[in-house]
Order: sequence, then C-alpha cells, then structure tokens
Amino acid sequence: MTEPLAADFPPVPDDEWRAAALKAAKAPEDTPTRSLTEDGIEVDWLYTREDALASDPGGVPGRAPFVRGTNAGTGEDEAAWQIRQQQSHPDRRAANKALMEDLEGGATAIELRPDRAARGGHAPGSDAFAATRGVDGTMLSTVDDLETVLEGVFVELAPIAVDGGAQAVATGAQLLALLRRRGVADADAIGSLRIDPLGTLAAEGALAQDPADAIATAGRVAAQVADAFPNVRALAVDTRAYVNAGATPVRELALAITTGVAYLRAAEEAGLEPARAATQIEFTLTVGTNQFGEIAKLRAFRRLWARVLELSGVPEEGRRSFLGARTSDRMLAGIDPWSNMLRATTAGFAAAVGGAEGLTVTPFDTVVADAVGAAAPGGLGRRIARNTQLVLQEESALRRVADPAGGSWYVESLTDAMAREAWTRITEIESAGGALSVLTGGTVATDLAEQADRRRGELARRDREMTGVNVFPLLADDGVHPEPADRASFVRTENDRLAERAAVELPDAPAPEALLRTLVDAAEAGARVDELATLAGWGPVDDLDATGLPTRRDAEPFELLRAAAAGAPAGSAADADAVTSGDEGSPGDDDLATVDGVDGDAARPGAVTDDGPRVFLATLGPLAAHAAQATWAQNFFGVGGLATIQSDPIEDPSTAGELLRADGAVLAAVAGGRKAEDDALRTAIASLRDAGAKTVYLVGGNDEKAQELGADRGVKQGVDLLEILGDALAVLDRPVTTRTETAR
Repeated sequence: MTEPLAADFPPVPDDEWRAAALKAAKAPEDTPTRSLTEDGIEVDWLYTREDALASDPGGVPGRAPFVRGTNAGTGEDEAAWQIRQQQSHPDRRAANKALMEDLEGGATAIELRPDRAARGGHAPGSDAFAATRGVDGTMLSTVDDLETVLEGVFVELAPIAVDGGAQAVATGAQLLALLRRRGVADADAIGSLRIDPLGTLAAEGALAQDPADAIATAGRVAAQVADAFPNVRALAVDTRAYVNAGATPVRELALAITTGVAYLRAAEEAGLEPARAATQIEFTLTVGTNQFGEIAKLRAFRRLWARVLELSGVPEEGRRSFLGARTSDRMLAGIDPWSNMLRATTAGFAAAVGGAEGLTVTPFDTVVADAVGAAAPGGLGRRIARNTQLVLQEESALRRVADPAGGSWYVESLTDAMAREAWTRITEIESAGGALSVLTGGTVATDLAEQADRRRGELARRDREMTGVNVFPLLADDGVHPEPADRASFVRTENDRLAERAAVELPDAPAPEALLRTLVDAAEAGARVDELATLAGWGPVDDLDATGLPTRRDAEPFELLRAAAAGAPAGSAADADAVTSGDEGSPGDDDLATVDGVDGDAARPGAVTDDGPRVFLATLGPLAAHAAQATWAQNFFGVGGLATIQSDPIEDPSTAGELLRADGAVLAAVAGGRKAEDDALRTAIASLRDAGAKTVYLVGGNDEKAQELGADRGVKQGVDLLEILGDALAVLDRPVTTRTETAR
C-alpha cells in the first residue's frame, strides 16, 4: 500500500492554521475568520474536510448536472475550449487580415461584430447610416462584404459567430447564405447567429421590433434553424451589458438563466421541444479577476441550467447548452493598459478552470483604442489575447484536466452557495414576470446602479485594489498610442459603393414559417441588411439616441482624475497628453471624448513630470522613520496624477517651509512616521502653511488628528481617494470633469 505524500509530516491543528491566517491578514486574534462576498454569501478563510458537502451535487464530469464540466476527461483534445476572438475593424480588408492572423496564431473560432449601421439596419444615404457607418464594428452590408472579410477562412472548420445586435436575424441569414455559397451542406454548417434581443436591449436600449415580438421572432428562427441547420446555434444569452452596469455574480447568473428561460419558452411556442431548443442557445458569461468566485460561478451556472432543463422535461444527457466566457470590459483600464494583461490572465484562468467551452479575451489596449477613435485594438493586443489562452491550454495544461477545481472544499462550497442564492433570485424574477419585465420595468437598472455605486466606493477606499489604477500608478508615458481612424472617409466610400450596386429584386413578405428560408435566399442574392430587415417586416432601429444600461468601468473615475491632472490649463507643464476613458462604444468623427477641452489623441494618459501638478512631501526625521509613509504617499497622490516631490530627511521641522518655497508647489504633505512627535509635526505644518501651502496633508493620520495639528486633511489607508484627490486637483484649478456614461 502506498503511503500518502504527507505521511512523514505531523498534522497541523486547525487553530494553528487560523492563527497563521490572522497573522497574514494583520488582524487581531479575536477577528472572525469569515467574510461576505459582494452577494452576501458567507465564506470562511479556511476550509477543512469537515466542510465537504454531505451530499455531492456536482456529479461526475461529462454527465448531468454538468457542474464538473461537459467533457469526461478522456482526452486532452476533448477538454480544449474554443479560442474565440472578436473582430471589429471597420475596414473589411483590414478585418480579414487581422482575423487570418488570429487563426494562424492559434484562434479556433471567430466572432464578427458588424458596425452600428448594420446592427441598426440603416440604409445607405440616410443620416442614420452616415452617423453609424464604421462605428464600433466592421462595415458589413451584404453577403459579398462578408465574403471579403472571410476570404481564405475555412468556414467548415472554424466556427463563425456574427454579433448582429438588433438585426441579428438579418446578419445571421447572411452568414447562412455565405456558407451555402461556399458549398457547405446545410447539415454540415457550423456557426452561431447570436440572436439575443434581451441582451441587445440591455446593451443598446432599442430594438427594431417590440421586445416581446423580438423574442417571439427569435424563437421562430431558432426552430427553423434547428430544422434546416442542425449544427448552427441561433440564440445567444450574453451577460456583458449587465456586468458592465454593475451585476454581481449571483445577479449575473439569475439574469442569464431567466433570459435563457424566456428563449426556451419562445422556441417551444414556435414548436421546438426544450431538448432541441437547448442546443440552439449559447451562453456567454463575463469573467473578471475574482478567481475562485468566477470558477464557482461557471460551475454553478451549469447546475442551474441543468435544473431548468430537468424541469422542462429534458433527458439527463441533454441538460446543457454551450457555455462560453468573455473577459470583463469592466476591469479594463485606459491608464497603464499593460496592467490589463494581468487581469485578463486571471480571468482566463478562471474561465478555463470553471469549464468554459469557449473564451474570448479582450485585447489589453481596447479602451485606449476606443478613447482615441482608433479603428480597432492593435496587433500586439490581439496577439497577447490569443497567446494568453494558448499558454493556459498548452503550457499550463488546463485542457488536459477535467474540473481542475473539483474536490476543493472552498470551491465546492461556494459553487453550492452561489447556485442556491441565484435560484432564489431566479424565482423572484420569474414571479415578477420574467427577464423582459424586470429589464423594461427598470428594476434591473436600479439594482445594478446600486451595486456599481457600492463597488465604486470600495475602489475609492482601496477595499478593492486595481493594479495601475488605485494602487501602483504609473505616471510615466505608457507608450500605447494608437492612430485615430478616418471614419468620414468610410462613410463617403460606402455610400458611393453601395449606390453603384446592382438592384436586387426582393420577394414578397414571407409567412412566419418561411422567414428564415426567405431571408437566406434574399441574402444569397445580394440583399443588404437594411433590405432584409424591411423584408422581414420590422425595418431599422428607430431610436438612434437610445442608450442601454450604462457601462461602469472600474478605472473610469480614476482616469478622470488623471485627465484633470494632465489636461487642465492652470499653472504647470502637464498640458500634453491628457487622459480620458472615452465611451465604451467607439465615438464618431465629431464625437471624440473630451476632458476640459482636450480631445482626440490628446485625451490619453501621459507622463506627469516634476514641474507638473505635484505635492511637496516634507519627510521628518531619519529615513527609517518615514520611509514607509513616504512610499505610501507617493502611490496615494500618484493615483490622481500628482507627482510627489520628496524632501531629504528634515532634522529641523521649522525649515520645511523654505524647501517648499524653493519647489514652488502649493500642495504639501508631512510624513514623520508612526512615532513622530506631535510638536514636530505641528511645527512642520505651520512652516509649510506660512510658506504658501494652500492645502497641507498629514500622512498616516485621520482628519481629526490632522486638524488638531493645523493640517487640512489626514490621508491614510481607507480614506476616499476620489474625494481627496478631486479636491486637491480643484485647488490647482484642475477640476475633475465627469461625463455621461453610455453602453456599448
């Protein structure tokens, strides 16, 4: 009998583990070793064998309820997830070149995002077309355009998904028409039409049809796709808009499941039984940096969906749908965008361990590209996004293991708790009328706004840390400077090109049961997206000004601080290269994001120099006494784009003012270490005040202590960075400008 690996080591009592955990957390001995997640779920700091679930709800890999994944772990290829990269470059030839690079570089699936003109169904020559052509996607109007983008792609091997938004039925028909043109038999066609009316409504705020009618249409098309193209998925449930607006993991699960239920019902109403309808839906959950929470979320999703399908009468082997993941937009930063690679790696790891069957990693430079109106993220960003997944698959060998987190007492317990909490919310949403009712009634928006505000407060206090944003800020030029795109030329060229197109004779309006066949035939003949929308009977999206749920990126408030520090006119040499986040959607030619009058490529993070906006830091006593506080202060003020000019160790506190005069700063701080005498601090503060400091900060103290010693504010761990740094910039006549958030 083989001895256990730990046989030679004495067991460590639980109380010693807990003591070690408290010591690592620098917490008092009587601190409870239990925390709450953002959904209010209690989690222990330590888990033992006694925490194992008495009745394992996870089953085994490859079998219902599929908590442990959909593969049985019998071969490494079986466990490999799709590396699905999104392509949205406006120029078709450039998009083709980029996606071929993606495929040659390791991507195994492609997601195309048509521009807003196509997603809205706007006709060439219209004002709406001019306002949206080449914006936030590839310029796709006809199947010929799709042919150009997919030239050289083996569509029978690499699944193509088209994210057509409000016109997903029309753009999906064009994809099916292309497959037929390529000689792919209907029974062999693969791909995804990504018809997701509720997700589109959440993201963009408007549909081409009444929402209830759009859901019914989605169900009818799913039934027709299942009959004619059995290996193509018609429906999608994408939680991106909800997470961008503030959804927590449990809320995301509840909205995903109830949206899926709405589509199941619509498909069943159209005559498609639930077992086949489940194969027509692909889910895309958003993954962020809470590694264990995201792993548990994906596992909990499969358990929840299997339960829904069980209640729908689906046999055990069919109680699943394709589950993909996309790295979070919310966690992307436009300042020090290189740090986005760290977050994407953590999120990608969580998706892989959680059993995602497909993963899209957003390029690290996406926010920067959007902010300056660039055509798309750069080649390096796309390559790193692909390689992140390749390293996880090949070098980390995650594709060779079924359910890597299985057996972890913590992950199993969290999976179970998430599933139970989400089920409670699911029943509440269903009782309130379902996903459509809570979305259009404003319940979702109100709830998510509250969650986003809470998260913003945690970031402001550093209860939640974000590298490069609210901790460890980079004040130097980050070196990421994409070129803006000339969208006006896109519009002119496209209007001329499409005006020269030969007329296409459209058939009569189809009967509901012939909708898909009629649209595919018309698309194959060359009909534009707007013509297909009219043929289908719903036409373009009317409300161009509609906005969906707001995108609340974590870094945005801090980017606005940096914009104010670098872009306002008063008193220093930091005018070049201001920073802004821009809208999540790419702006139009005349709609580039602005901050204090700085627009276009100037609205980017740049180097903050010592002669720019700054804080003079008077350090008292020997280096050993104040070094920790000085380092902390440098990072604290750097979050707001303020350089910290640190003095040499000051022996005589009364000389601090002389040093301030020599520097010329109007903001000053004092750091003396934890053992500094009050008299020394008071003297230094008075000296700085006499020398012209408009605001004086006491490092390591609270406001009460600071004011007792003559300073204005105390700065220490736990204070509100956004408030204090915003006030500091206002003193420098660099007020922070807010903007109206819009959703992609």
